[in-house]
Amino acid sequence: MSCLSWNCRGLGNGATVKELRDLAKKFVPTVLCVLETQVHKTRVEGLKTTLGFDNSFAVSSSGCSGGLGIFWNNEIKLEFLPYSQYYIDAIVIEAGCEPWRLTCVYGEAQTNERFKTWDLLKHIKSSNALPWLCIADFNEVLHRSEHEGVQERSYAQIEGFREMVDVCGLFDLGSEGRRWTFEKRVAGGTYCRVRLDRALSTPDWIAHFPQAVVRNMSAAASDHGPILLQWRQEAGRRKRGGKKMFRYEVMWESHEDFTPWMSNAWQEGDKARTAQELHRKLVAVTKKLDGWGRTTFGHVRLELKRLREELEQLQADPSRTGPSHREIKITDRIVELNHREEIMWQQRSRISWLTAGDKNTRFFHLRASQRRRKNRISKLKRPDGQLTEDLQEMGNLISSFYKELYTSEGTEDMASVLNTVPTKVTPDMNDQLLAPFTEKEVKKALFQMFPTKAPGPDGLPAHFFQRH
Repeated sequence: MSCLSWNCRGLGNGATVKELRDLAKKFVPTVLCVLETQVHKTRVEGLKTTLGFDNSFAVSSSGCSGGLGIFWNNEIKLEFLPYSQYYIDAIVIEAGCEPWRLTCVYGEAQTNERFKTWDLLKHIKSSNALPWLCIADFNEVLHRSEHEGVQERSYAQIEGFREMVDVCGLFDLGSEGRRWTFEKRVAGGTYCRVRLDRALSTPDWIAHFPQAVVRNMSAAASDHGPILLQWRQEAGRRKRGGKKMFRYEVMWESHEDFTPWMSNAWQEGDKARTAQELHRKLVAVTKKLDGWGRTTFGHVRLELKRLREELEQLQADPSRTGPSHREIKITDRIVELNHREEIMWQQRSRISWLTAGDKNTRFFHLRASQRRRKNRISKLKRPDGQLTEDLQEMGNLISSFYKELYTSEGTEDMASVLNTVPTKVTPDMNDQLLAPFTEKEVKKALFQMFPTKAPGPDGLPAHFFQRH
């Protein structure tokens, strides 16, 4: 699922229509937004067959400026909300997905009139509480670093845009590819390059589509480049192969049977006296933990979904006179599962300054989603300069890179080099460094670690050893 947005600078030109058709054919977007069409809406809507879409809707231009159009196929449904010369607002309904809101925006071109766009967006924000995505040519930047070249923007000019983003609770989804979306040649042969086009969304939209990616692209028929937002990847496109890695879940400890079960699981077998024996014992315990988590503890989010649906059915019963015993049990179980879910998302968010227990699940979830987006590696460059998105090939590239990095290239006569290095470590210092570790030193180092950050390759964070 994807949305392509382009300020085409006029659809009255055959070359522009051809390039738009080529873009639609190449990327096959679910939704196509065109901005600054500069023609009547009937001409825009009439292009739906040419562009390969089932439906279209447009707003006429005001003279030779402005004009908006949106195209979509029958795989989704759009319900349009009030619109204006600056935006088209619609509710997107996808099969098997909660509805969300899409707004295609064209920011006022005149600097002294741009506040009208910001006021309109602040106004329509309050009209609907659905997860919200804005994709647009805002004609403004969020940071001065997004403007390269002549005619620098004033802080006051940028502040109006930033205030709107803050008031509406929007976040920039970032972008891949080149840094700018607008490029214009100026006097002296230099270029002015600005990031005017972007996608903004509310946190709840990001929570629905945590892997959404925006790509800045180039076009010949306009000084604006298109932007492509992919909010859901093709099924199976990046499906991971192999078994899912084990990860210790802190929320397991909220189960009343976990502590005695863990104690029994650890005491089974002989006592570990060497590092190798300890490793074997940890492998055995993690296998048992993995099975216990699936069979005894269960899947928190799936159980929450099932219980909420059951509770809704019970409360919708026309003959219901009050909370039944089953409703009370379900409600108590939901409260318990909500607490477990909060612990789960706190562990994934790696937040150290806020504790679970104050209904911060949404905050932890959003931070975990943002962290996942930031850390995600979607493509790597091969030695020949070409990019690859194949997971297996990326794994091989990473492995070969570090093998080459830590492989000796061959050295000779190192002694003559080392003899020129001044001695800094005294014999006493060296004896201390080579002395065996004491139990006190190991314990001190262990408890200095943050409990749930950076689990080891065995999937066990420092918290596991600190607690057990």
